[in-house]
Amino acid sequence: MKKCFIMVLSLTVIFLVACKGKKLIDKQELASQEWILSEFKNGDTLQKLPAEKLTIFFTDTNTVYGMAGCNRFMGRYELSKEKGFVMDPGGMTMMACPDLEFEDIYMKALSGSHFASMENERLIIEGNDGKTVLIYEPYVKEVGVAMDEHGCNAAAGYMWSEVKKDCIRIFETGIRMNSQTDKNATSSAFLVFSPDSLQVELFLPEEDIQPVLDRRSLPKGGYAWNQEDDDTYNVTKEDDIWVISRRGVVLYTSVSDAK
Repeated sequence: MKKCFIMVLSLTVIFLVACKGKKLIDKQELASQEWILSEFKNGDTLQKLPAEKLTIFFTDTNTVYGMAGCNRFMGRYELSKEKGFVMDPGGMTMMACPDLEFEDIYMKALSGSHFASMENERLIIEGNDGKTVLIYEPYVKEVGVAMDEHGCNAAAGYMWSEVKKDCIRIFETGIRMNSQTDKNATSSAFLVFSPDSLQVELFLPEEDIQPVLDRRSLPKGGYAWNQEDDDTYNVTKEDDIWVISRRGVVLYTSVSDAK
């Protein structure tokens, strides 16, 4: 199993629409299909694309998922006449890959873009300096393309949850937790509860597996989710805030009451 974790991206991508007389993007066009990068102009260089398909997918519920080369990114977007096209990538997996140079260039180019248009059924995103151009074609999936070992479509942002026994999009299903040991951390943890809340699954930065904790009643009332071993993670809810701790040290807390 590849090692991965979720990294919060601090960059906010702002795309402006409707300039130079080009066709305006609307949500129906944007979310009607998955897109695949076909051309990447970076300054005077026509960037060579990797073998991995660089896809991007916008849902009609304002979430976005994509493949950056080795890693997948995910987040939310907003499309309005007042603000244009605003996308917050939100998070990114971090695989142990031999070459991340292209991925870094690609994500920086995407992050710096500020104008998006449709031309001849192609999605075109241009950098604010006029030198970076990303051209996407409609992505027609090949028949018989394999999913992951659980049948999850990772390219569309799905991953397997043991407690849900289903493929989930963690940004839609999970409770986002911010680090309390490193205020400058760029990675988040996520909690995913079973339907009956008797178990919780932890998606943690730099962890190869997702620990599953069992619910236990506390003497003072309420519940904690942990394992019998005192050295494991402990999940509690304090003043409507979810807390992940270990050995008495608070590691993560939720952004807001999400459950």
